[in-house]
Amino acid sequence: MLTSLVRLVSSRRARRTVAAAVCAPVLLGAGLAAGQVAGAWTEFQGGPSKTGVATDGPVPGYRRAWSTPFDPGGPGDRFGLSAPVIAGDVAVAVGPDAVIGVDLGSGEQTFAVDRAVGPSVPAAVAPLGDGTAVVYTEGWGEGPPPAPGSEVSPTASVSPATTADGAGDGPVDSDLAAFDLGSQERLWPPVPLDGVSRTGVTVDEGSAFVGVNGGSVISVDLADGSVEWRRELDAMLVTPITVIDATVLVGLQGDGDTQPVVVALEAGTGEERWRHEPSARSSVVSAISADQGSAFAIFAGLSETSVVALDLADGTQRWSRRVNATFDVIAPPVVGAETVFVTDLIGHTRALDAGTGQQRWDFAQNAPVFRSVPVLVGAHLLVPTLEGELAAIDAETGELVWRLQADGAPIRSVAASGDVLVTVRGADRSGLEGFEHDPGATLVREASPTTLAAGRMVGAIAIAAIPLLVVVLLLGRMLVTRMGPAFPGDDEQVSEDGEQVVDPWEAEDPTP
Repeated sequence: MLTSLVRLVSSRRARRTVAAAVCAPVLLGAGLAAGQVAGAWTEFQGGPSKTGVATDGPVPGYRRAWSTPFDPGGPGDRFGLSAPVIAGDVAVAVGPDAVIGVDLGSGEQTFAVDRAVGPSVPAAVAPLGDGTAVVYTEGWGEGPPPAPGSEVSPTASVSPATTADGAGDGPVDSDLAAFDLGSQERLWPPVPLDGVSRTGVTVDEGSAFVGVNGGSVISVDLADGSVEWRRELDAMLVTPITVIDATVLVGLQGDGDTQPVVVALEAGTGEERWRHEPSARSSVVSAISADQGSAFAIFAGLSETSVVALDLADGTQRWSRRVNATFDVIAPPVVGAETVFVTDLIGHTRALDAGTGQQRWDFAQNAPVFRSVPVLVGAHLLVPTLEGELAAIDAETGELVWRLQADGAPIRSVAASGDVLVTVRGADRSGLEGFEHDPGATLVREASPTTLAAGRMVGAIAIAAIPLLVVVLLLGRMLVTRMGPAFPGDDEQVSEDGEQVVDPWEAEDPTP
């Protein structure tokens, strides 16, 4: 896979293609309350700060509670569901041509709302008046990618451009739309965007934030769908937008001429506050996670990959930690209270001190996590894989405590709320699955194969050495009885003619 990536990034246009294809999937008024539904996983990686932390969820081990199939759609029927979000007792996921809702208790599909065919990127849910709004994007720009083997370019999938007052003014690439969770009725006319969107939706303090591929960031009032501001950043934007402390954080991808950068905008106006460019040559930047006055991002290139911590106030770099030497960390960082967790494409997870960047532990899962995103549920980091494995790692010690064996169907994303984990499956298991705590599950304490457990190793060596020593001693006594001393002492060493021989290693040094 790395070889194909190297070939792809050889041109400016191809670099943009790689950024869109690789980063996007991994990377989700009056009477209006704050942007999150209390106790729920309201958008990609939990909430607007994108920390990937669920304070409420079942503990390992797990058992499958339900499975809800969803046939892939889009060109060639090869596009599945987005990362799920949770509102109350409903999991919401976006498919190529519909937004679906699934009951958390039973797994029964409760609704499907049609959308113009577009990328399957996460929605967001937020309280609005007496109800809950589901906010999502739709439309595929100049047209979705053609199906494999197709010789004809697909027809552009567009929605009629409609302004806030309901007047249309021609076709557009993509829209921001919203409906009421309970009734599935549209809340306001779709808001036209100026390009296809792959960022998913971020909601904070009554505003929805969304980006488009070309680099525009749009803020929309959730109460009536009016556009609050637009900001043109003129670079590839495909990863989720992060909002914290009235600051909008955007990751812009690089190309043959430019570096990727992190840009901070004022949430109320869209004015730029600061931007950060990596010191080492990079090609892509991950989605950004933010907490406790810092923003965390991963800059990846062909020769070096580093995690950086930036001061939210002015963008100055607090620390940088090199985590690998190749272009292979795509999933966004997961940020706990004092620890930043980073997982690369081969399932190698590192826990870094959030204040200093020093490594606390690492665990090598040795399973591909491409387009799979880890989450922290309580005291355990859950790492899904491309092969269908789900590992639960103790966040404090770095030990594996439970593992769902791989079954070949990718697990793309995990959402947690209450007593249920919701996962998105791909391949022949395409759809959503719910997991609950299994009181009969067997837990383990497995150290990483990359970690030298000195105490445990010494103990194992000692246990193995004891019977060996016993055998050696017994054989030695038998040999002494049968053959005499094998290595007599200095005073017993004699030559063949009976004279005493001095051990040369015991003789005095003849040199002055």
